[in-house]
Amino acid sequence: MISEKRLALQPLLESFDGIHLTAYLANRRGIHELKAQLRETLNVAQLYLRPVMNREDRQKFLLPLHSLLNDRRLLKELKGNFGVFRTQDSFRILKIPVEIEHMCVVATSFHVKPLLRWMQADREFLLLNLESKGAQLYHGSHFTLQCKEYIDFSKVLRQDKDAGDYSQSARVLSLKDRMNDSVEWLREWIVEYQKHSLPRLFLTGEKSLAEALHKQLRYNNVSKPALLLPLQGHSLSDVCLQIRTLLKNDAKNALDQAFLQFECAEELNLSSKNIFQIAKAATQGQVRKLIIADGFHLFGKLNPKTGHLTLHPGHLDHEDDDILDDLAQTVLAQGGEVIVAPRDQVPKTSPALAIFYEQAQDVASAQLTGAYDFPVRTFRRSV
Repeated sequence: MISEKRLALQPLLESFDGIHLTAYLANRRGIHELKAQLRETLNVAQLYLRPVMNREDRQKFLLPLHSLLNDRRLLKELKGNFGVFRTQDSFRILKIPVEIEHMCVVATSFHVKPLLRWMQADREFLLLNLESKGAQLYHGSHFTLQCKEYIDFSKVLRQDKDAGDYSQSARVLSLKDRMNDSVEWLREWIVEYQKHSLPRLFLTGEKSLAEALHKQLRYNNVSKPALLLPLQGHSLSDVCLQIRTLLKNDAKNALDQAFLQFECAEELNLSSKNIFQIAKAATQGQVRKLIIADGFHLFGKLNPKTGHLTLHPGHLDHEDDDILDDLAQTVLAQGGEVIVAPRDQVPKTSPALAIFYEQAQDVASAQLTGAYDFPVRTFRRSV
């Protein structure tokens, strides 16, 4: 299953073939710096597009960027860092709420490493705030919190009555019975909701309701056990701060676990630090987990069919891309997992680390599910 952010970014992650322009703009010092970055982006784009497009086609391709450069009102409205993604058939401006450096890449796919780092760091969550009369479901991340739905328990009972389930005895239900009915309805509703969205679930609010629902959800098919957070004496913003701290620690632990898994896989000959071996394995769908270095660019060309890799000293032409980007997109498309790690945590001579599948059927299973977050099995040394 794919979260809302991944659904939104999926078209960018899966776009291949044709000319792709990616620009990341660091919005730190106002409109004048933004315009300078856009002018530099246009200059770089012209350099790589000139050999493959005539003047008229270049003007048409770059027109949205020229329009953005001259739209002072829109530039003032753009708060924070953002990315620009352009193909011959599409143009998209996307807010990027993590630290980025200004860059422009023209290649046969989008430059997505900053997007992967964003998804990795900005973990989403669901927060269900329970009250005696109803419940609010919030969808949040490190930077946002939105109320997605309000559930009025009295309306739920009326709907049951309209459906013919509201008997004479139900009108005199005790408070405990009404609570049990509400909890059961909420349990079914949450399980159904999480068939379509997989963020971690947190419960807060009225203690008896939250505890009753938490007890039931622990034994049902939710992504992870729901975590119960007391609300008494705290505001929802306090609860969200606690959740974001927990998820930030989860992200750090996941990175530490990935390196530990790589060390275990090395002992079983199920890993590689060699970029050429990784490229061949990735195109064959054999990479279960890929760790790539952030802030490191390795330009060249990857043959998507054979896995043949050619490295270049720099970004030579419009067919060149950051190889780490290409490997990441290839692994994701095959159902594997990609983690972007700080540059200083990855060996200097190995900007990519790969963990391979143990058996061929694992590859087939991942390709069938197409799950970007396909889990990594714990490696155990044979005795």
